[in-house]
Amino acid sequence: MAINKAMVSSKSNEWETPQALFDELNKEFNFTLDPCATDENHKCRKYFTQDIDGLKQDWTKDIVFMNPPYGGNTGKWLRKAWHDSLKGAVVVCLIVSSTDRSYWHDYIFPYASEIRWIRGRVTFGEANSTAPFASAIVIFSDRKNGDPQKQVYYKEKEANWQYVF
Repeated sequence: MAINKAMVSSKSNEWETPQALFDELNKEFNFTLDPCATDENHKCRKYFTQDIDGLKQDWTKDIVFMNPPYGGNTGKWLRKAWHDSLKGAVVVCLIVSSTDRSYWHDYIFPYASEIRWIRGRVTFGEANSTAPFASAIVIFSDRKNGDPQKQVYYKEKEANWQYVF
């Protein structure tokens, strides 16, 4: 399968969330905030652009859908998701499932309430092909110390945003 050169270039680190994937999650969570958006691709009425800098804003009263910019700062976004979840936010994150990254060990494995492993690869935005990486959905909510972390595996193709090899 050919990889879309725009998907692995440094021209943009923003990967638009597939609408069908967002809609499915939104049915479950009723999101109020998209902190990593542009004016063109925001998924919620309330959103923050790069100029507003969602990392510096308060999310504690929101139900957040976060598809962070891909480009080396994912750990900062996940730390923010975890910290604000301790103060009341529910944060649902769509991220690369590279479990060798330090942020998986620093924030996700010890603190996330739930990890949903997506089988196959996601097709972002209007791309003609899938992303060159696997993705996962990570949820930070009211997990207390000692509570088990829930993990969900999508065993079959569930929607048109998902490509199973």
